[in-house]
Amino acid sequence: MGSAVSVNAGLTQLIQQMVVSITELNGDKAIENALGWLRCQCSCDRAMLYQFKGTVLLTCITSNVDSVWSDLYRHGRLMMDDPVIRSYREHLGFMDWDNAFERHPPTPTYKEVVQDYRLMPGASYGYSNEASVQQGVVTVCSLNAMSRPLNDEDKYLLSSLVPILHMAGKGRKLHAKALTEKELEVLKWARAGKTAWEISVIRAISEATVKYHFKSIYSKLGVSNRAQAVGEALCQGIIK
Repeated sequence: MGSAVSVNAGLTQLIQQMVVSITELNGDKAIENALGWLRCQCSCDRAMLYQFKGTVLLTCITSNVDSVWSDLYRHGRLMMDDPVIRSYREHLGFMDWDNAFERHPPTPTYKEVVQDYRLMPGASYGYSNEASVQQGVVTVCSLNAMSRPLNDEDKYLLSSLVPILHMAGKGRKLHAKALTEKELEVLKWARAGKTAWEISVIRAISEATVKYHFKSIYSKLGVSNRAQAVGEALCQGIIK
């Protein structure tokens, strides 16, 4: 009994140290450090963290995973085919990748990519502080190329840290300048898939004015294109 208590106390202290580190760093760097730490603690070669809202990927950060995987995930349809993400649209918590692949069989292409980048065996923990998985931001932390199954200590670490990482990811660029009502409206129409020209027609303003609003939005959110602006605004809860 005493050893179990001491182990939990030690884990709690480690988690507290990580929380301090996370709060002292900007979102992406804090998440990268945490993923590296989890790899050591949980005996796995690779780790990843995703955040998504609906079908929009908000965050994709990896540790010791080939950068091509991240590129394919960000720009391809990997997220749409991902059995783990599809499972998390139903319920959150711990998920063994084998179970997810059985529940939602992946496409041959997806399965091949997972094998090529040596991501199996894998396990994930999905978390959201929103009441609805469909409407809220979901954070998924995955441990990959595992040398052993998750044990109780691993699960304790993940369930304690992922909520903090959830906020670190959602809180990226929280010091962005406030958006005007006109900029918010432009963002909402962009979220709906409208082009600059279509927004100009809807708002009865010139296309040049819409593009001016976009430039201001990019500057305030610290992004460089419309997709990033919409993703960042969703992540920060600026738009829904």
